[in-house]
Amino acid sequence: MTIVHATMTCAILLASVGAGDPPAKPDAPKQAETDKPVQAPTVVRPDNVLHCTAQTGIPREKLKFFGEEWNTELCLDETSRATGMGARTDFPLNTAMLFAYSKPDLLSFWMKDCLIDMDMVFVDAEGKISALHEAKRQPLRTRGQSLDAYESGLKRYSSNRRAKYCIELPAGTIKRLKPSLGQKIEIDWASIDARAK
Repeated sequence: MTIVHATMTCAILLASVGAGDPPAKPDAPKQAETDKPVQAPTVVRPDNVLHCTAQTGIPREKLKFFGEEWNTELCLDETSRATGMGARTDFPLNTAMLFAYSKPDLLSFWMKDCLIDMDMVFVDAEGKISALHEAKRQPLRTRGQSLDAYESGLKRYSSNRRAKYCIELPAGTIKRLKPSLGQKIEIDWASIDARAK
């Protein structure tokens, strides 16, 4: 089984949402003039540690499938496949990321270090859809959490049978376009295969 990491291990510090905001103050109890001021409790927001940098500069190609044209990033080698959509903060409409492998295998993807939801379409060597998933972002690894503990808690998304490709798409694409299991995707797979390592 292949587990495709959504990221490589690099270190970026991400503050949790609202970390720059002042703590919310509860209603203060009434005080006598001689009482010491009541202080609001300190709100501790642990930082989340993201272990990759969003990748750039991978090959792009316009591909047509599901009746639409997609500006598609091609993950054709081990490094780009391992990094995937890790650390990306958005997934623009009509863009896609295609993972291609040199031979079919039972693939298993996870949302390691991913900041956004996305849809996954696994495709076999014949260009037929083997699995469809609406993947949700999961909590990031926190400071002090071991890598093993973090990774063991991540949900896996399987290709269900031997597959050679995975297409990641903006969240909601599966609901919008309704692709189905066994549907053939007409892409020039041979051209992509020739570049996959």
